Amino acid sequence: MPIDSESTARRPETPPRRRRRALKGVAALLAGIIAAALLVAYAWQPPEERDFRSSWQADSRFVDTPVARFHYIKTGEGSPVVLLPGGTLWSYTYRDTVPALARDHTVYAVDPPGYGYTSVHDEDFSYDVRAMADALTSFMDAVGVPRASILAHSLNGSVALYLAETRPERVDRLVLLAPLALDTELNLNLDLMRVPVIGEAVTKLMARSTFASGLSGAYARGERMTSHVVDEYWAPLSRRPNRKAMWKQVRMLDLSLVDRKLGDVRAPTLILWGDRDTFVSPEQADLLRRRIPGSALRVFPGLGHALHEDAPALINPELTAFLHTDAATPAQTGGPQR
Repeated sequence: MPIDSESTARRPETPPRRRRRALKGVAALLAGIIAAALLVAYAWQPPEERDFRSSWQADSRFVDTPVARFHYIKTGEGSPVVLLPGGTLWSYTYRDTVPALARDHTVYAVDPPGYGYTSVHDEDFSYDVRAMADALTSFMDAVGVPRASILAHSLNGSVALYLAETRPERVDRLVLLAPLALDTELNLNLDLMRVPVIGEAVTKLMARSTFASGLSGAYARGERMTSHVVDEYWAPLSRRPNRKAMWKQVRMLDLSLVDRKLGDVRAPTLILWGDRDTFVSPEQADLLRRRIPGSALRVFPGLGHALHEDAPALINPELTAFLHTDAATPAQTGGPQR
């Protein structure tokens, strides 16, 4: 019987053949996605914002250490206070805090390695709490400050705490604004930064609009986040080293090193938190107060993660009062104040 070649050519594929073809297509798609992710994470470089000129930099100073060329603002006279910004921010975050503190203190608002306009000398700088605390010590040495009060926000609260735990002779008093301190679950955004390839890709793909969307969550009073504020933060963050530091500090963050030594903190400590914080849960606040001997806590209703930017008129009096009180006072103050 003759074979009809046309009918043979049109014979339907068998189910195993269809499955094999589908699997090959999925494999090719996944390979393409992985290749694209690797390209973005390790080869492609996004554009940087180099034209923006910050008004806050008008009083800029720089000092070199073996670790970095530190950018900082120095103003005022009196006992020294060093200010550390939260993650993705820089010393501009304290624009409303510095004038209040400078009335009675010499204020150093500094950009740590990977922040703002500080330039790290070593591209392999690790950004873990030990390295960051070492860097802060090198900055203090370079500007001639053997001992200071330290005020730190969010992610760099871990750095300030580690310094107070391991080098108590360097820390006079400690102020923590919504700090990362307890060895507990991080928020989803920080968890993503910890995942290899994903963390690198996410930070590189971040544009001003996506950054602004994320930053808005730090404010409970949205009117405080103006377009100019976004520009001030985005310009330095868009730079390659700072994008790298953004995921690397989170990935290297070992909060167990900080958590297990909280009982060793001897500096009088003030903890401030906003009850509408969606970045670091305010539920941690009272536990942290109980873990740090003699510490005081204030929880502010209606304020977010960037509480010092949300309401400087509320936060600044707390700071100035604490930095003027006797060392015994914090142990006498109670728990949350609402």
